[in-house]
Amino acid sequence: MKKVAKYIVVIIVAILVTIILLGGGFGDKEKIVMNNGNPILFAHRGVTESNIENSVDAFDKSKALGFSAIETDISRTKDGKLIIFHDDKTKRLLNIDKNINELYWEEVKDKYLYYNGKETKNKVLSLEQFLSRIDESTILYLDIKESSKVVADSILFLMEKYKDNKNIIIADANIFFLIYLETKNPKLITGLEGFNKGKEWLYYLLPKNFKPDFYSSFIRHVDKSHMLFLKNNDLLNNRIVYGVNNENMSDVLELGLHNVIFDYDSKTDTSDVKSIELRLAKNKMQ
Repeated sequence: MKKVAKYIVVIIVAILVTIILLGGGFGDKEKIVMNNGNPILFAHRGVTESNIENSVDAFDKSKALGFSAIETDISRTKDGKLIIFHDDKTKRLLNIDKNINELYWEEVKDKYLYYNGKETKNKVLSLEQFLSRIDESTILYLDIKESSKVVADSILFLMEKYKDNKNIIIADANIFFLIYLETKNPKLITGLEGFNKGKEWLYYLLPKNFKPDFYSSFIRHVDKSHMLFLKNNDLLNNRIVYGVNNENMSDVLELGLHNVIFDYDSKTDTSDVKSIELRLAKNKMQ
């Protein structure tokens, strides 16, 4: 038993050493600069105040209001088609009692999306359709809803077609999913979701080549101690927060955060997109 345990320990150590070597050793990764270093304001699933989320109308509205960045969700159908869709279940958005990965693309592509229980004129977009209609200058945050090898390989295949677009962040909470993507295509820009206060140790633990380019979480998972960590490691420009609206924008500004996934609400004056961007830029200069 002791020999077996010894061999297991040796194998584990060998694997860890290999990962560290492949990852280029420990240290800081070269930082990715987007939007010329200016704050990035993402429209959360487009502008959804009066439009169905993740739809042509929601994305067009975000552009019309002046958003230069979009956050959207990537799911897959049963046959592996990557689509713009948030929920696991399709009842809310398609009025179908199934999971999205139980349906084939042919079953989904001609279905109209539902908004507040009513059918709209918007259909589900494939990721390729979405990318083909979005201006390359628009910064995209793709929130991957399933961190499987099938999805990763599909993303890698599709990104080859859009390799000239330097404004796509591929985000997921599974660090091994992101490492797989970066190993296969080091040029991809990745974002680690769920990087909450208290998880700072993960940054130091990862070899530099396997570190994500961006780190994101809900605003409620950021505190002053976490902000100090970001400043000390020059990560403020690579930190993204979501769960942000007019009511808690003051928290974003008080903490000194720059990049925001914003839930648009036109009921207050502070929801003006240019106004928010100016406040974030002014906050960054302080």
